[in-house]
Amino acid sequence: MVNTEQELSSINVTRNTTCAPNSSTISSNNAAEQNLTEKPFTHPSTSYFRIQNLQQTYNLCDKIHVVIQAMDQFKRNKTEGGDYFRAKMYTTGLLASGTTDGKIVDYNNGSYSAFFTLRWSGKIAINVMLINSREAIEAMNRVRNVKPTRFVYDGTFVAEKLKKVVRCHVELPSSKHTCDYTDKRTGEPWFCEKPSNMPCSAYSYHRGNTHLGGRETRAVFKPTESRLFRDNNAIENPCFVVVMNINLLCFRYGKKSTGVKKIYVNESNEQTLCIESSSECRRNNKFKVERKLAAGFYFKDKWYSNECTLKNITVQLALSSGCLKHKRLYFFGDSTIRQWYEYFVSKVENTTSQKYTAGATWYTGPLYANSTKNNMTFFFRIHAYPIRARTMRVDDIKYTANEIDDIIADQNTIIFVCLFAHFEATSLQVYSRRLKTIKNALLRLYQRSPKTIVFMKSANTRSYGGAVGAVNVGDWLAMQFDGEMRKMMADIPNLYIIDVWDMTNNHRVGDNIHPPQIIITEYIRIVLSLICT
Repeated sequence: MVNTEQELSSINVTRNTTCAPNSSTISSNNAAEQNLTEKPFTHPSTSYFRIQNLQQTYNLCDKIHVVIQAMDQFKRNKTEGGDYFRAKMYTTGLLASGTTDGKIVDYNNGSYSAFFTLRWSGKIAINVMLINSREAIEAMNRVRNVKPTRFVYDGTFVAEKLKKVVRCHVELPSSKHTCDYTDKRTGEPWFCEKPSNMPCSAYSYHRGNTHLGGRETRAVFKPTESRLFRDNNAIENPCFVVVMNINLLCFRYGKKSTGVKKIYVNESNEQTLCIESSSECRRNNKFKVERKLAAGFYFKDKWYSNECTLKNITVQLALSSGCLKHKRLYFFGDSTIRQWYEYFVSKVENTTSQKYTAGATWYTGPLYANSTKNNMTFFFRIHAYPIRARTMRVDDIKYTANEIDDIIADQNTIIFVCLFAHFEATSLQVYSRRLKTIKNALLRLYQRSPKTIVFMKSANTRSYGGAVGAVNVGDWLAMQFDGEMRKMMADIPNLYIIDVWDMTNNHRVGDNIHPPQIIITEYIRIVLSLICT
C-alpha cells in the first residue's frame, strides 16, 4: 500500500543495456586468470545483470525484476547455479536502502533473479555483489568436511607453581589423553588435552587462539582454492559508462566490489513511501521464518519494517511511559547481543555497567547494571564454549540453557539471546545441538512463567577477507546457521526473532559484525515496539 492520498509517484526510466563489463578490461585479465588456474569459476568482472522488461515509467510499489547472469573468468556463460549473490537498492542522498524480496532465485543454470519492491521515489541505484562463487562454496564445504572443528582454543592449567597451555575443543583426537568437561545439565561436550602431572581440576583459563586457528585452517585449502577468495584480482578501475542517463558499473571481484545500475525517479518525501503494513507492531505479530518480502527498508536512516508499523520510540520514552520500569533484562550470547546490553545501559540515566565477578572481562562478562530510579536490572554473560575471545576465567563460563533455567522469571523478565559467530568454525550439528538445549530451556521457562518475553537476535552480515575468513566467519556460513536457528526456534511461544540480517546487509555504513549505534538504535526500536504494546 502507499501511505499517501496523492497519486502514485512515477519512476521515469529510459531504456537500458545490460551491466556488462568493458571488453578491453576482460581481455586484459584473461591471460592472468589462465595463469592462476585452468578450472573455470564464476567471476564478478565478467558476470552482469539487467532489468527485465524495463518500462518507460514505474509507479511506487511496482516490482523490479533483476536478471543476473554468472560468467566465468574466460567470459563464458556458467551453466550451473550455486553462486552466492546479494543485491540491494539505495539512494545515497536520501539515506535510503532496501534489499531483495526474499532470496535471490537460483535457476541452477547460471542465471538468477532478484526481485525488488520500489519503496521510495528518487534516484535509485541497484547493486549486485558476488559474495562467494559456486567454486568457492565447494572449496569451503570440502574444508569443513576435512576439518569440521577449525578454530584453536587454548586451555591454561594452573596448579601450585605449574602452568601449562593445551588444546581444547568440542572434540579432540582419540589418541590424546583428555579431560572431559561435558556439562552435566545440558550434555554439551568440551574437552582439553590432559597436561602431564596436573589434575583436570587445574583447568583455569580459556582463550581463542586466532593466529594459530587461522594458520591451521589456511593450510587445509589448496592453492587453487585460496585464489577463489581474493578480495581484488587486479582490476584497479571498474568499467564505468553512461548509457541514456543510466549509469552502468560493472562487477568487480570480491565482497567489497559491486555492480551498480541507477534509475532516475521523482524527488522523494516521507509521505510517499510504499509501506507494506499499516498495522502496529504487537506481540501477536510472529515475525516469519521464511519471507516473500524483504524484512524492511531504510529511509533517512529510519527502519521501516515490512511486518508491521514500528513505533517512534526510544529507551527514554519507554521509561517515561513506564513500560520499561521494574523490568529485569538478561542478555545471553555473543558480542553482538552484548552491544544491546551496552546500548540499554547507556540510555538509562545514572546507570553504569559493572563486572559481576572479580575475573570478569568487559568483552565476555559477566556484566551487570541496575537503575534504582526505574527499579531495573541488566545482566550479560557470553554463551559457553566455543568462545573465540580473549583470556577469561573458566569459572565465569556458563551455558545459556543453565542460566535460563536458573532465572526466577515473571512478566517483568525479558530475555535476549544471540549466538552464531563463534560457532561458524564448528559444524552445523554442534550449533544445532546447542540451540536445542536453549530451546528446551525456553520451553521449561514458559511452563513456569508464560508471560516472560524472549527475543532471539538473528545473525548479521560482516566484513571479512580471504579463504580463512570466509570459512570461519563468513556470511555464506552465517546464513546457513541463521536458517537453522529460525527453524529451531519458530514454534516457541512468546519468542520473537528480531531479523537484523537485512538491517546490516543494506545499510549505507556497510557490513559490520558490530554495527554502529545508528543501526543498533533501529534494532532496539523494534524491540521496544513489541515490549511497549
